[in-house]
Amino acid sequence: MKKNKVKAENMPKKAKKEKKQKKVRANSNEERVSLEELFQGFGSSGFSKGLIALFVCSLVFTMFSSSILRLTAIPGALKSRAAAIAANANAQNENNNNNSFLENIGQIFEQPTTVDLSATTTTQAPTTQAPTTQAPTTQAPTTKAPATQAPTQKPTEETKPATEPETNNSSASQDTVTTTAPTTTESATDSPETIKEKKAVLNTFKKVVNSANTTKPGFTKVQYRTMDKDDGAKIILRDVEKNYPGYFISQEDAEAAPYVAAKFSDMSLFCIENENFACLLSDKFASEAIKSVEKVSQSDGSVKITIVLRDEENPAVTPVGENTPLSHTSAMFPVLDKEEVKTKLVARQGLLISIDDVNLNYHDCTMELVYMPKTGRIVSLTQTAVYDCNVNFTAAMLFADNSACGVVTDTAVYTDFVY
Repeated sequence: MKKNKVKAENMPKKAKKEKKQKKVRANSNEERVSLEELFQGFGSSGFSKGLIALFVCSLVFTMFSSSILRLTAIPGALKSRAAAIAANANAQNENNNNNSFLENIGQIFEQPTTVDLSATTTTQAPTTQAPTTQAPTTQAPTTKAPATQAPTQKPTEETKPATEPETNNSSASQDTVTTTAPTTTESATDSPETIKEKKAVLNTFKKVVNSANTTKPGFTKVQYRTMDKDDGAKIILRDVEKNYPGYFISQEDAEAAPYVAAKFSDMSLFCIENENFACLLSDKFASEAIKSVEKVSQSDGSVKITIVLRDEENPAVTPVGENTPLSHTSAMFPVLDKEEVKTKLVARQGLLISIDDVNLNYHDCTMELVYMPKTGRIVSLTQTAVYDCNVNFTAAMLFADNSACGVVTDTAVYTDFVY
């Protein structure tokens, strides 16, 4: 043993080195073979399959997590989008409101446009009518009243509406012709003889004009309206004729374009707006309603009847076609409703003038009828209604309450009757 060791020590270094390299190579070959066997075992075992499955699961989980995050983010995105849309809509609405406000402010200071009163107050003839002359577009018969209009004064025991039928030779039924309590400003102090005369003249007048509504003769109508103004009305009502040209018509313009009704035409444009009656005043109220009557025979054999009514303040308007008048004046004449007049005047004022109230005082309303007593046919009829339009107003520049009065004369002349 010792001897071998000595040999080994005495062995040259080169030999030692080669021996060492051989040993390393042997070890390397053994390690390589072991590693190859390890990898072969790894490839043939289920471990590789498990690793692949783990990789696939990790990939699927990653994709699923990404989808979940997207789905979770959608509601938030939608909510943000909705909030943006709502904010945009609110901004748009605010912009529109600002524009509307500016437009309204501009309209306040604009001069109002002209409104034709005839658009609401004129009753047109039916299409079946066959007039020989075209009716003027500016002709404006009476103003309609609300059906619920009530008398301005409660009836007293002496002036309660009559329930007995009114009779005449007309074939139309008059079993509802009554008159409500008067709102006249004059007291009735007539003697029995005067009352009897008033009743007789009124009944004759009614007999003639109501018969015309039954027989429906042709006729020509010229109607015109004018206004006289005091100093206050020259300010408040200065443009009323221009503002309502369908209501205010000069005599010259009316005569240049008369309304011609053919025979058997609609008679609602004759005296009052009623197809069956031209006068609704009952003789039971002749004394309370009538100021004076006159009946005169003329040289040509005709008779002229003149009836003047008492003054009446704000007479109630009888609805169109109603046979029961709500006031004495509206039973024989076209009248206006004070509230409607006030509304129309308020609509025409500016920012510096405020209309506080309007009152209409009808006075000296007169009927002049000329007829042939033998036949009962009308020769002519002149209907004149007069009323004071009293306006209470406040003017900003004067800092005080003021009043104005315009006197309106409404005249209708019926001639050329064709029976």
